[in-house]
Order: sequence, then C-alpha cells, then structure tokens
Amino acid sequence: MLSFFKMNKSLFILLLSIITFIGNVNAQEIEFTEAEKAWIKEHPVIYHGYDPTWAPFEFYNEKDTLYYGIIADYIKIVEDKTGIDLRPIPNITWKETIKKLETGEVDLATGISSNERRKGFLNFTKPYISFPLVIVTRKDYDFIGDLKDLNGKEVALPTGFYTSEMISRDFPKIQIIHADGVKEALKSVSFGTADAFVGNLAVVSYYINKEGFTNIKIAAPTRYKNSDLSFGVRKDWPELVSIVDKVFEAIPPEEHNKIKLDWIQVRYEYGVNVGKIVYITGILLLIVLLVIVIILLWNRSLQREIVKRNIIEKKLENSLSELEKKNDEKRAMLKEIHHRVKNNLQVVNSLLKFQSRKLKSEEAVTMFKETRNRVLSMAMLHEKMYRSDDIHQIDVQDYISLLVEDLVKSYTVDKQIKINIKIAPVNLMMRTLVPLGLIINEMITNSLKHGFKDRTEGEISVRIKHLEGVRYEMIIGDNGNGIKDGHKSTGIGVKLIKTFTKQLNGTLEQLDMPGAFFKLTFDKIGVS
Repeated sequence: MLSFFKMNKSLFILLLSIITFIGNVNAQEIEFTEAEKAWIKEHPVIYHGYDPTWAPFEFYNEKDTLYYGIIADYIKIVEDKTGIDLRPIPNITWKETIKKLETGEVDLATGISSNERRKGFLNFTKPYISFPLVIVTRKDYDFIGDLKDLNGKEVALPTGFYTSEMISRDFPKIQIIHADGVKEALKSVSFGTADAFVGNLAVVSYYINKEGFTNIKIAAPTRYKNSDLSFGVRKDWPELVSIVDKVFEAIPPEEHNKIKLDWIQVRYEYGVNVGKIVYITGILLLIVLLVIVIILLWNRSLQREIVKRNIIEKKLENSLSELEKKNDEKRAMLKEIHHRVKNNLQVVNSLLKFQSRKLKSEEAVTMFKETRNRVLSMAMLHEKMYRSDDIHQIDVQDYISLLVEDLVKSYTVDKQIKINIKIAPVNLMMRTLVPLGLIINEMITNSLKHGFKDRTEGEISVRIKHLEGVRYEMIIGDNGNGIKDGHKSTGIGVKLIKTFTKQLNGTLEQLDMPGAFFKLTFDKIGVS
C-alpha cells in the first residue's frame, strides 16, 4: 500500500508539472530594447553582494564557494534570460555589502529592501518576493501583541538590517542589540540575553526548524508592510533595473510559487486560468479525476500518519521530561561541587593566614597575603556560581564590585580610596572570569601597594564594555603616583597577568593617562 501511495504521489507531482509546462508555453518572450541589448553585451559578468547568514534566501559555502537559495534561483532565471553571468563576491558579509554599496565598491545586491537612505545611492527593481515581518520571543515570555509592547525591552537584530533603522525611528524606547546574523540574534532570544527578535517570517521559520530552537515562538505580526526584496543597483546602471524588471514580469506565478515551495516547504494552492481550460479541456478532466482519487487516498494515509505521530510525540514528551529531570540533577550536583570547591579554597585561605602569623619577614607576610587574595578571588567566584540560578553564567558587575571592595578593605586602613566601577550588563562563564578576576586582583593589589604612597586618598577605576562578537575591553587603574619612566616590574604578579592575558586571547597596553591605567582587550571564552 505504501509503494502504491508513493506511486500515486509521484503521478500527482507529474500532473502538476504538466500544468506548469502548459502555462509556461504561453509565456511571452522577453523583448529587450537595442540599448538594453547593448548594455548586456558590455557587461557580461557582474559581481554582487549578499548576506551568507540569511537562509533560506541566501546560502554561501566558503569551502566550495557555492551560492544557493531562493534568491539564487531568481538569479539563475535572470542569467538564463539575459546571458549575464551574476557572480557572488567570495566571503563577503552583509555589513560589508551595505558599506561597499554605499561607497560604490560593490555594484549590485540581489536581495535587498528599499528605504529612503538606500535610495540615495541605489536604484531598485520592482519587488520580486515578499514575506511578512514578525516578532519572535521565548515561549515563556509575557504576552506581546505589537512592537509597542517591546518599549524598554532589548531586541536582537542583525547588523546592517534595515529593520534596525525602522524600529529605531518609530520606537526609540526599544533597546537594539546588534548580532552577527539572524542565527546569533535568535540564539540571543533563546538564551535570554535578548527579549525579542523582529524579522522575515520565512527566515525565522527556517532557523527555528533547522537549529532546533524549541523554546522560542512567533509571538505576533508587526505593523509594517511585508519585507519586499528587490535588486539594488548602482545609480549609473538604470538599464540593468529595466532589464531585471522585464525578466521578473515574465516569470509566471506557478514558477514563483515553485521556488518558494522548494526552499521553505510551504504548500500553496494555485488558481486555474479559465482561458487555458478551453484549449486543454480533455486533459484537465482527466487530471481532476486523478487528483480526486489521489486526495482520497492521501487523506486516508494522512489519518494513519497522524495517529503514528501522536504516539511518537507522546514518547518524545516523555523523553524530554526524563532529560529535563536528569539535567536538573546535574545542575544540583554542579552547584554542590562549586560549594565544596569554595569551602576548600576557604580552608586553604585559613591555612595560609595561620601560617603567615609565624613569619617574621615582612616581605614573606606580604607574599602570603597576596596569595590569599588570589585564592579568595577564586573562592568568591565559586560562591557566586553556587548562588546563581544559571550556574554557567555570572553577573560580572556584582562579582567584580565585591572583589575590588574586599581588596581595598584588605590593604587600606588609613586612606580614603574611592572605587569607580562601570561595567556593561554582561554575563560571563567560569573560563573567562577566573583569569579575568586574577588579573584584576593583581592590578588592584599593585595600585593599593604602590599607587597611593604618601597620599591619604585616591580613586581606583574598573570599566568593562562589549566591543563586538566575543570581544571585550577593560580599562583598569588608579589616579595615584603613576609609573616612573623606565621602570619595569618583574615580579610574580606581572608574570601572572601576562599568563592570564594569553589565556583570554588578550592584549594589554599602558594608557597615557594621569596615574597608572591599562587597557585589556580580551575574548569571552567558552562560547559555543
């Protein structure tokens, strides 16, 4: 029975192909003007920009330099009808495409939406494909019915997308977080570092299904019109705009729908042209009878398939429930491990403190004290992990504030040291925070030991901000006595700072500022 069903399904697809072929036979040939023909002859090859992260519209395989997707199918039609070879620029990003279109370094973008700013440096063809813009949130998020419900919230958007401009203009209270592509933006929503995403329905559906974002949903439509895609052409090539418009006007509706069907797996129902029935009445009568039979058989098969899927879904729900239970157990175990590690580090600290009391050398006592502070910085981090709801992420502002305050209390008795900490909202993992915390420990210890000699007051500053991707910047230092010209420290603290900077893929440089300030540029380690 299954083989019979497959045979009937294949026959049904063949019959639909016959209808499409008959429609295409009647399509008119494209008539280009002499000027357009001459322009085509003068431009046999054109390179275009694209967004390699915008599936299913555009894919780019760096290894094999293959460009494919919905837009690529339309480009193939333009190539077939004109003879122009439209080639993708290797390894370009959407941000680079927009920038180079504006400067004239790139001549063409094949899947771009028109807006007033872009009209300043591009001419646009008529839109050839359109999809609605939707709002995406986590499934457990508060009700969102419109973009205005996101005022004061953080919305993740890919860098260079025109939706950023529209939302910034119409909803200035929405905080936009820029991401490297749609996948990263949706990942931000899924992981809870952003509240929502706004984007093309086809793209959202593709990534939700492909990447398995089971905890996010399409929450609501937007008030904007559909996302219309056109060819964006440099201003001095108006001929190419009219050439492409003619090609797109000649594409029959059946072919438009077939391209969508091939890539986004959405089923479309076609209308039947009454005029064509006059010429192919006999064929259509046979097709209708076959379609009715196939649909009846198909419905019966679908009913059986629904029963099977319900059984599978029930098993899947049970498996997911069991997996979640095991994950909860693992989280509890990891919290207990962090707690025990913290306790053990506290024991080590107590032993060091007890041992240092027997020392008579001031230098040795100082070394023990610095070692204790290093141990305490790690113990404090494990304590934060133990008390955090998410054992994989720690609030950097809270951790560093406590670390600096403890160091200042440990070293200063007769001085008034002001602490100035300004850290962008960010969560980091253990692999980043352990070396970062130890670097801060060494820097602040050095400031407290040497920066305020012969002074009764001063200020210590720590500032951290996000640059882009996984790259961050920290400015740390004091407004004290500064570092004498030519002075180079060779102590263990300097060696530790260099070692931990290397662990963070970082660079460290001294800044030309009053006092002693350093800039550390580092990576967020442990990102998937």
